[in-house]
Amino acid sequence: MPVWALGPVQAPLPLPKCNSLTLTLRSSNAEPQTVGESALSVESFSYQGEPHIILAQPFAGRCLILVWDYSLQRFRPEEEMSAPSVVSCKPLVLGPRLFILAARLWGGSQLWSRPSPDLRLAPMQVLAPQKLLRPNDAELLWLDGQPCFVVADASKAGSTTLLCRDGPGFYPRQSLHAWHRDTDAEALELDGRPHLLLASASQRPVLFLWFGGRFQRRTDIPEAEDVYATKHFQAGGDVFLCLTRYIGDSMVMRWDGSMFRLLQQLPSRGSHVFQPLLIAREQLAILGSDYAFSQVFRLEPDKEILEPLQELGPPTLVAPRAFAQVTVAGRRFVFAACFKGPTQIFQHHELDLSA
Repeated sequence: MPVWALGPVQAPLPLPKCNSLTLTLRSSNAEPQTVGESALSVESFSYQGEPHIILAQPFAGRCLILVWDYSLQRFRPEEEMSAPSVVSCKPLVLGPRLFILAARLWGGSQLWSRPSPDLRLAPMQVLAPQKLLRPNDAELLWLDGQPCFVVADASKAGSTTLLCRDGPGFYPRQSLHAWHRDTDAEALELDGRPHLLLASASQRPVLFLWFGGRFQRRTDIPEAEDVYATKHFQAGGDVFLCLTRYIGDSMVMRWDGSMFRLLQQLPSRGSHVFQPLLIAREQLAILGSDYAFSQVFRLEPDKEILEPLQELGPPTLVAPRAFAQVTVAGRRFVFAACFKGPTQIFQHHELDLSA
């Protein structure tokens, strides 16, 4: 059975010619690479044919974009946007144009724009200042062929807001789920139709269906109280859901055509992220923890359950909040945004264990 491990970046290793390979994500003995400031979110995206990484760094007060330096064989900063108290930096690429939504706890959320690759990012629009009172998450989704953002609002008097492109900017299309202090939004497709799943501090996650030009409530998720965040993945033609709970048991569920059904419960100790990642055709999921070791799991397709692979803890991984993967120059990397420590960069290797 393959063995997995996690660790910082090292120089690329030649792949051996063999019939048996072990897949690993592991540390190097060389100097590791980290991004010093704490971060709440990390995303990968492609722009002008090159992979990019963007970090939301609230204490540094910025969205930071990283690119791969082919000469130094390391990631380097490309550009940053001023965004005090930022919780999410969400990219949108439309041809040569790049948009970045900076969702901020205080001071108003903003949309930044780079009209062409030879220009720098500049603030373009203040987004719905009367509606976005205390954002906690932002997601990108496409509805009826148009790009939209949904911003989950965690304030007591706020409501999650859908913003869609209208002319040069993005404007509120719908307010939904008012008064529920939403903590997370997840866009997904079920049965070929767009859906939106909202997790909140006051009730079970609610699933919305896009119908007739707006989101309409479809169902909630049973047996899922106190869910902080949700992420989904697809395997074997099915849609699975990772539900993060801060204390108690995080959960794995599967869509049965009418609702999500519980498959598995996993102990959580201060968890803010339960992130699925598809790496080298292996479906992984990382359950982060503030008060215990974080856990790496792998989906066993025959059993349709997540099996534990590895524990991760200090000093490498401290209070993780998000994970993202990126492939560049034939190498696979995983970024781990940490709230109480630097962002860690891991590299995936294939090792020959046939000898």
